[in-house]
Amino acid sequence: MKKGKLKVLLCLLLFSLLLSGCEGDYGYYGKADIPPLVEQWREEVEFYADMYGIAEYVDVLLAIIAQESGGDAEKTPDIMQCSASAGLPANSITEPVESIRQGVWYFSSLLAAGTGKGVDMDSVIQAYNFGGGYIDYIEAERDGHHSEAAAREFSSRMCAQHGYSVYGDVLYVEHVRSWLSGSDGMGEGDYDTMLACMQEYLGVPYLYGGSGKYGIDCSALTQKIFKSVGITLPRTAQSQYDFVTHISDAEAEPGDLVFFEGTYESGTYITHVGIYVGNGRMFHASSGKGYCCYSSINTAYYQNHLVGFGRP
Repeated sequence: MKKGKLKVLLCLLLFSLLLSGCEGDYGYYGKADIPPLVEQWREEVEFYADMYGIAEYVDVLLAIIAQESGGDAEKTPDIMQCSASAGLPANSITEPVESIRQGVWYFSSLLAAGTGKGVDMDSVIQAYNFGGGYIDYIEAERDGHHSEAAAREFSSRMCAQHGYSVYGDVLYVEHVRSWLSGSDGMGEGDYDTMLACMQEYLGVPYLYGGSGKYGIDCSALTQKIFKSVGITLPRTAQSQYDFVTHISDAEAEPGDLVFFEGTYESGTYITHVGIYVGNGRMFHASSGKGYCCYSSINTAYYQNHLVGFGRP
């Protein structure tokens, strides 16, 4: 194999390692609810997303196309509005497939940077509009978490520094999210269905990166159990935390998610997730015990790492 090809493969492998796994990474927000003009580009987006190791983000990428151009290549050939990321003036890219290739590559580079700096998924999406400097800002000054206030502050700084009257779209995350559909929430009797699914996985071995009864990790387990009641969760612990509505301890009910940070001495992002079953207990894939089981969240260990509860 030639050295050049080997270097490309190693780079793609690095992206995959940075963006895969259970605890601490993030996944997608939901399925894209997009018009036909955008849907027509799905095959090309899937091709390049797979090439750059971010296949699970296809729907987010399609939502970005919907927001940037509506998928109308006749009106806006640079359908991902990514010429600047290639060091070119705006709209220099004149072929939609090349725009997709460049846009997907750019998004993958932002994901890698965001993963390395421990920022949330919203920050990565906002950075597609603001540029990679936003990720640095969020890490340094916002404890890794995007907000509308943070976006407005960053935009104001860029205007002041460069003399712009306007810098970017401060509501870009909300606009991209509007093209992504989540779930309809839990219905009556769904918790019983979840309990039955938990019984099926009780005792299944813990396997980092696993997603079946041969072995499964924490976020794949919660994803499987919620899927049994028609609720689609992202793949990873951090992305599930970003996806849900955060609730107080007093509001927590059986069937809610419970989140923990730093369980792998790996920073302050979300590294573990379980399903709360009431009475201070959760069902989870335990790396410590080596299998799926029920555990108390009131032990010193889990209390030291507890972040809080969330509801899809």
